Amino acid sequence: MESAMRSRLLDLVTRPAVAGTVAALVLRALTLASRFLLSLLLARMLSPAEIGAYGLLTAALAFALLAVGLEFYSFTLRELVPATPERRARIIADQMVLGTAALVAVGIVVTSAIATGSFPARLAPWFMVILVTEHISLEATRILIITWRPVRAYIGVFLRGGIWVYAIAVLMLAAPSMRTLETVLVWWALGGVASIVFSGFSLSELPWRELRGYVPDLKNIREGLWTARPFMLTAAGALVISYVDRFVIDAFVGRDALGIYTFYSTILIGLLSLGSSVSHQFLPKVIAGYAAGRDAYRSALRSFFWSMLALVCATMILSAFAMGPMLAVLGLSTYTASIGVFYAMLPGVFLRMLADVPSYALYAARADKYLLICNLGSAAVSTLLNVALIPVLGIYGAALAGGITSAGLFLSLVGFAIHRMRGSFRKPGATESIGLPTDPDMLYP
Repeated sequence: MESAMRSRLLDLVTRPAVAGTVAALVLRALTLASRFLLSLLLARMLSPAEIGAYGLLTAALAFALLAVGLEFYSFTLRELVPATPERRARIIADQMVLGTAALVAVGIVVTSAIATGSFPARLAPWFMVILVTEHISLEATRILIITWRPVRAYIGVFLRGGIWVYAIAVLMLAAPSMRTLETVLVWWALGGVASIVFSGFSLSELPWRELRGYVPDLKNIREGLWTARPFMLTAAGALVISYVDRFVIDAFVGRDALGIYTFYSTILIGLLSLGSSVSHQFLPKVIAGYAAGRDAYRSALRSFFWSMLALVCATMILSAFAMGPMLAVLGLSTYTASIGVFYAMLPGVFLRMLADVPSYALYAARADKYLLICNLGSAAVSTLLNVALIPVLGIYGAALAGGITSAGLFLSLVGFAIHRMRGSFRKPGATESIGLPTDPDMLYP
């Protein structure tokens, strides 16, 4: 009996689908854990001012990645699914042409910023190198996922955003001379290169040689940009909500205060990424529920909500109780003195994570207009609140602004989702365009 159960269990875990799912979850967990380790490593090895500079760099990088990618993948992924290998190679080639042009434009902007003194010249080369490697590896990951190779995709994600963190942790502990911001940026770039090499190998079976003499399809690129337009605006709104506070803190409070705030926001953005990873698992069920009818739609959303609520409550409680002892053990007295800002930020993150439920409800219903209104409106509110509160309350003002903005975003999404559920239901049309929700890997520490 016991032997038979062991045999059945072994057969289950060795099935390709199960093994692939487990491997993807392990790789995702290791990547998310590396973000938490990185925040602790930076706090232990670098000064608050250097962490502040890192916070500004990563915020600028998030916006630059949006400017380079232009959310074009929301168009290309739809096209890649039914395409032949030859067609897939041409679609990817068109995206590479667009990305190259966008990278040149961003490079010109960065050069102008250096000339005016608004961007540090010593960090600019690394910024551009990381921008290139992040963009290429991120798009390759999306292509691997949509072409049904999730394990390889998450290996690429781990190489891009995980393994190098463990490497520099050992390096910085062993060699004090390596405890610099430049070391972090160098290894970050190396992680991106490793991800690109692996992804290139994974996509090598496509008929790239047949692209010799291929002329980019400008009509296809224009169509893709038009399709991606609303998703680009939605993503921009999400990034403003996540990062505008860093620029305002740097302008009104100072780089040291920004370093403290970046330390805590790094950890909390890691929690957002964890929540987004779980949310993505429910997305197909919510979409299928909407197509099946009102009852199935509500059932899928109900399951999604209770699962997210359990996850959010568990992570918030664990974070609240663990943060103080962890800082004490690590001897991070500078950050302990401002731990109140971490607790002030928790409600906003709680609501941001729960907001995935109404957001995905609207996404599945193709209510892109509502998503756009909520994200752009919240971005405007976040900007105004940060500018008004940070000069008066410092980093606590940023935390308060984040909480109010998250509450407004959550309530507006819930209101629109309820309105949409009361409306008519229909199966999604085959010719309608739809992008993807904000990618959690776009949110950098």
